[in-house]
Amino acid sequence: MKISYNWLKDYICFELSPKMLADKLTGVGLVVASIESVEDDYCIEIEVTANRPDCLGIVGIAREVAALTKGNIQFPATDISGSSGDISQLVKVEVKESILCPEYTARVVRNITVKPSPEWLQKRLKCIGLRPVNNVVDVTNYVMMETGQPLHAFDLEKVSGRQIRVRRAENGEEIVAINGAKRVLFHDMLVIADEKRPVAIAGVMGGKDTEVTDSTKNILIECAQFETRQVRRTSKALGVASDSSYRFERGTDPLGLDYASKRTAKLISEIAGGEICKGVVDIGTARNEAKKVVLRVDRLQKILGVEINSDVILDILARLQFKILNHVDNFIDIEIPSFRGDVSREIDLIEEVSRIYDYNNIPTKTSVHIRGSKKSKHEIVENFIRDSLVGLGFYEAKTFSIVNPGFLKDANFWSGEEAVEIANPLRQEESILRTSLLPSLVKAKLHNANHGNERVKLFEIAKVYLKGKKLPDEKNCLSLLDFTDFFEVKGIVQLLLKNLKIRAKCEWVEFNETRLFNGEKAAKILLEGKTVGYLGEASKELGFKTPCTLLELDVDVLVRKADFDKKYCLPSPYPMILRDFAIVVDEEKTWASIENCINELKIPLLKEVNYFDSYRGKQIQEGKKSIAFNVSFQSHDRTLKSEEVDNASAIILDALNKKLGAELRKQ
Repeated sequence: MKISYNWLKDYICFELSPKMLADKLTGVGLVVASIESVEDDYCIEIEVTANRPDCLGIVGIAREVAALTKGNIQFPATDISGSSGDISQLVKVEVKESILCPEYTARVVRNITVKPSPEWLQKRLKCIGLRPVNNVVDVTNYVMMETGQPLHAFDLEKVSGRQIRVRRAENGEEIVAINGAKRVLFHDMLVIADEKRPVAIAGVMGGKDTEVTDSTKNILIECAQFETRQVRRTSKALGVASDSSYRFERGTDPLGLDYASKRTAKLISEIAGGEICKGVVDIGTARNEAKKVVLRVDRLQKILGVEINSDVILDILARLQFKILNHVDNFIDIEIPSFRGDVSREIDLIEEVSRIYDYNNIPTKTSVHIRGSKKSKHEIVENFIRDSLVGLGFYEAKTFSIVNPGFLKDANFWSGEEAVEIANPLRQEESILRTSLLPSLVKAKLHNANHGNERVKLFEIAKVYLKGKKLPDEKNCLSLLDFTDFFEVKGIVQLLLKNLKIRAKCEWVEFNETRLFNGEKAAKILLEGKTVGYLGEASKELGFKTPCTLLELDVDVLVRKADFDKKYCLPSPYPMILRDFAIVVDEEKTWASIENCINELKIPLLKEVNYFDSYRGKQIQEGKKSIAFNVSFQSHDRTLKSEEVDNASAIILDALNKKLGAELRKQ
């Protein structure tokens, strides 16, 4: 937005140099980009933000200067009296799209003489970078730059049937704009038309067929309000932009049309010697009700951190032309002017006061007190899992919660219910909330493999969503994907449980209820008999070229079971004795059943039981397998004798034989 320094002084008397004025305006949020000397004047370019369309006219800038300098604005007179005919007999106006054009006004000035504008008017326009055309066009541009309200003048004799219709364009209609650009119009565009054709693109630019020329005698002055988004869409689609469209896109003062229309008619009658017709055509469907906001003085002082006298607050708001309705004690009732569409809340008024009061007068606190919060147990467990897996060479993945339903049908581990569907999915192929993290990790793994990164190790800690009574039930899960075998990933799980100090009994139960896993090496993980996760080698159906193992754990259970209380346990000063065993059992017997059988004996000297190998081969008869494990024995009060360890070992082998039919494997 460019303004003339001398032009601004017509409305407000101040003693600031252009540089001082620029500093003041910049301080209140109207950043001055440049100051350029133009003959005996200065052109000041201001960066007006999108929320302040009221400052796209010099009058709006004058309001700001009045508040800064405590001056009074002098508005130009707009008193007019029609003296030539009745406008209702000269022109008919019809608005067919009242939503896209909430208000349309028209005035007629007759018997004008079109000629070059007077020198003072040309100088004003040249100073802000506008090219003078003729006295009529120059006045419409002058008033637009003065008030921020765009206007347009039609040659009334060129308007077919003297009828103005505000309607949508018909597909394929054409118009040649004033700048000579020929454009094809479409039905979603708004036009100003006469009986036969479009004569202007609403809010953007007038048409060449009805422009004011040297032979024009009678003119129709259009001053209207157009829907902002409609103007922007049309301007972008046609590739035609103007000072008018720039202002309509940001919004104009809904109550400023009559003033701008009168001001234009008065100037044209004075400069072009015309006669203003009686009356005005004013078609409006929406009248804006004034917004009212209550400002609490103590609230303002608390937010700004400084005591500002109520009289100062009232003076600032009044000079910005906010209407003070009532002031009782701590409360100020304020009516928001129609040109300030950016103000609607108490905090907006506080901002208005603070910027005019000057931010430099508001004290700042240089010391910032930071108080750290204690991490929750959930955060601690998640961070521990994350750090542990990163230390083991895994990369953390982040995937979307909304997924393709086809890929999830075999991964609903945590609920027998169907997945939660999205009512209005952004993409039709992704329409449900995930019930497992594994499918997304599988897709990430395949993507990496297809790009040459076959041996990537991935994990993700995130929520899955299960169908609830009203809202989805959220469960925090850990999913892991590794290119190592089943037993290495099992070891990772055991390491996590151990380091989280989870002392609950862990069991590994055969699991073959999903096509994601290879049924021969898949297990359900139980803690104290309750499911905590699933582990298995990836099925060949997933398309991996190399073996891969998948894991999903219930993080919420891990959080509940984790114990971070440090407990000191006195280590035994006596040596530990190990015994290795290899037993032959039926194929269906699991390691969990063997481990349970040994632990149920409750042998006092028994410390640990550890599995380390399975074997099937020529030495083992069909339907059988060999399980190798070791057992450790230790006492806290003495060194164990061989006889004691042998007796305990015999008890273990005897129990395994009787309960599971196990036999000691012969070499």
